[in-house]
Amino acid sequence: MVDQETFEQLLPLAFQWARNIENFVLQHGSPLRRRQVADARQVGVKEISRVRILAVDRMPLPEEPQLAEAARRTQIITDFCRAIAIGHAVVVRANAWGDRELFLHQLVHVAQCERSGGLEQWVRQYLVDRTNCPNFAIGAFEEEARRIAREICTAGAAA
Repeated sequence: MVDQETFEQLLPLAFQWARNIENFVLQHGSPLRRRQVADARQVGVKEISRVRILAVDRMPLPEEPQLAEAARRTQIITDFCRAIAIGHAVVVRANAWGDRELFLHQLVHVAQCERSGGLEQWVRQYLVDRTNCPNFAIGAFEEEARRIAREICTAGAAA
């Protein structure tokens, strides 16, 4: 677990890292395609026109040493992540680009961020949720994203 004092020290660093990633993707990413727009609408994204997606070979990891160590220790973001959503930015590994369920999962995180009131609030809520789980298990945000993405894909396969 991450103790409360360490969490509070790292939170501003996590927020700044998230803000930097979101800004980069919003500047360099691509707008959603028609199917992706429909998926975003279906999962509850409100500001669909703001969402950008960027394919990468490697996930962007924190460079600040303390934050990088905490990310490794908690496994919240690692080299093995296939995608992340930060605010209205979705980063997907190039080798996972066509995985609709993974993309839907990330769009749910975008909707969660919007519902929480913005990036700073969502980063705090998400990290509190994940770090309070035993062994940094999934948490409520991840469970919701997995459930919704799976339900949509299952319904689409049955249709």
